Amino acid sequence: MHSMRVQEHESGGVTILALDGALLLDEGELVLRDSVDRLVAAGRPHIVLDLARVDRMDSAGIGMLVCKYLSALRKGGRLKLLHLRPRLLEMLTITRLAGVFEIFENEQDAIRSFGTAARPGAG
Repeated sequence: MHSMRVQEHESGGVTILALDGALLLDEGELVLRDSVDRLVAAGRPHIVLDLARVDRMDSAGIGMLVCKYLSALRKGGRLKLLHLRPRLLEMLTITRLAGVFEIFENEQDAIRSFGTAARPGAG
């Protein structure tokens, strides 16, 4: 078992967190919590989670996604999802959360979806 790793970069006032590992109880979900909490506390509540390298997720992982979505929302931001693998998309569909989250296949589309809410980038 390897722990969740997170790579972070920013574009146009939006922070992209690329997760690598499993979003499971006491593993990846705590890393996700800490990463999003740090961004929200720093006044950076516009967040895209790139899940291309997340291979497994359990109910704790789903619960943490919802919790952090609400954390960002309360601070005037949004948490959006990018590159969901078919199995993760299926889990969100079964739990009726696919309609709650904005889900994207392209990072630029995800960043643009924040519109004027995020600070405009220099590009």
